[in-house]
Amino acid sequence: MKKSYALPLLPIHFDPATELGFYKLVVEASSKLERLKQKLRYSLVNDSFIQLLTLHESVQSTRIEGTQVTFSEMLEDTIDESTDWERTEVRNYQRALHLGVTTIQTGYPITERLIRNMHKKLMDNARGSAGATGEYRKIQNFIGPTKHIKDASYIPPEPHLMGEYMANLERFINGHPYTEEKDDDFHPLIKTAILHAQFESIHPFLDGNGRLGRILIVLYMLQSKLIDSPFFFLSEELEKEKFKYYAMLNGVRGIGSKEPDWKNWIEFFLKAVIKMAEHQYEKLDQAELLYEEGLKKIDQPSTRKVWGALFTQPIATTEQLQKLTGLAPSTIRKSISQLVQLSMVFGDDRQRNRRYYQYDLIRIMSE
Repeated sequence: MKKSYALPLLPIHFDPATELGFYKLVVEASSKLERLKQKLRYSLVNDSFIQLLTLHESVQSTRIEGTQVTFSEMLEDTIDESTDWERTEVRNYQRALHLGVTTIQTGYPITERLIRNMHKKLMDNARGSAGATGEYRKIQNFIGPTKHIKDASYIPPEPHLMGEYMANLERFINGHPYTEEKDDDFHPLIKTAILHAQFESIHPFLDGNGRLGRILIVLYMLQSKLIDSPFFFLSEELEKEKFKYYAMLNGVRGIGSKEPDWKNWIEFFLKAVIKMAEHQYEKLDQAELLYEEGLKKIDQPSTRKVWGALFTQPIATTEQLQKLTGLAPSTIRKSISQLVQLSMVFGDDRQRNRRYYQYDLIRIMSE
């Protein structure tokens, strides 16, 4: 029978040449992130852009785990409030992410307690919850193509070791609680790559590990001041290279080699950061241009206000736009009519509770 993996505890160490190779990528990734941060700081659509990115991240991260729900469908979910499991998982991801971000922004660090509390949010009425929400697993789990452990590609450490591994991970993230000494001097981007892979290899919960591990990426980037708001997410890029992502994580576990391959994983992670920072910069650039070009076509302050609201909620009803703008329904209908005539917004065929679509923004965020 296959045995569980004797996962090494953190920290890990690299030879000088390997570390130098990392830092060449770190410099480029840091530069791209700073460029994106500065553009967002002075953007006219910064708050709405961050909200849409958060929703998009929630969709992409759950898609890695096999859901098929789309970004557009989740935009409409604010109206439909569907109870199907796929939308429930996306909403739960948003709630878990919000809890984590709020905790870090309040000044608290990433802890085991926070991780367990996020897991409760993530698994609320979701697949695989089975009463084990917020608790480390007490049975052996495994990763593989079938439900049989004999076919497993990876068997995480045994359940009774979860406390030890998670305490070690928390110390790696935050340092020793009573001393100023650090176990490492890695750049935060390298450390983010390590802690994500280590969490996935520990696999401390029966379900939800992948999603929770991807939330930890943005939380540590916030905690370490790499970013100053939750504007950067990696799941879209990881979903594009899903099978390589899994292969790199298996490499860290020494699968298919004599020892763990941290080098290729960290290089893969840093390159993903570079690609995603560039992609999000392009998205923001296009969203800003769309917003500004739209303003040039409209003169009424109320219509401008509705146009701006549609950058927060690109699929909306009159009632939703009223809540966002504070304008009277009659004023909103008049503004929407103008935007529809200008082909800036499109309405559906419903007679009641008609929905209005800002397709250009949806396309920008979805690409």
